[in-house]
Amino acid sequence: MGELSQQWLVVRTKARQEKTAVHHLAQREVTPYCPMFLQPPWHARAPRGPVPLFAGYIFVRCSLPEQLNAVRFCPGVLAPVAFGGEIAVADQSLIDALRAREGSRGYALPVEQEEGMPVGAVVRLMSGPFEGIEGVFNGRLRGGQRAKVLLEMLRGRHEVEVDYRSLALVRAV
Repeated sequence: MGELSQQWLVVRTKARQEKTAVHHLAQREVTPYCPMFLQPPWHARAPRGPVPLFAGYIFVRCSLPEQLNAVRFCPGVLAPVAFGGEIAVADQSLIDALRAREGSRGYALPVEQEEGMPVGAVVRLMSGPFEGIEGVFNGRLRGGQRAKVLLEMLRGRHEVEVDYRSLALVRAV
C-alpha cells in the first residue's frame, strides 16, 4: 500500500474504549493515534494520569477503501465519523501539531502548566464583575477559555469561573 493513498480518519469509539480500539487497530496493519492529555484530578478519587484528549474519538491512518472494514469492525470502535455520507479526514498538519504538543512525554500538559501560570498563583481579575479583585488561580476548565479562581468574600473562599484572558499573574507560588 502506498504511503500517498493513506489518510487520517476520525473514528468514534465506544465509551471509554479508546485504548481497546487503539490496541486492536494496531494489530490490523493500520496506524491508530489517540492524543492524550494530563487532566488535573477534579476530586480526590478521580483517576490520575493521562486521559484521551478527545473522549470517544481517535485518529486512524489507513488506506481507503481497502482497510475501511478493518476499522469499522474493530473491538472498541463504533464507526468512522462521517458528514453527509463523506468520511471525515484529518490533515497531517493537525496530527503533527497534536504530537508536537505531546512531545516526548506522550501526553499534552494543561495550558497553564505550559504557559507558566501554576495552580495556586495569585492572580488579579482585569475585567468583568470582579475587576480589580485578587484571588488564587485554581486551574483551567476543559476547553481552556474559562478558569477557576478562589476569591475571599462573604466570610469564606468561593470558587468562581472567569474568562482566562481576564487574569493577570500577580505572584507565582
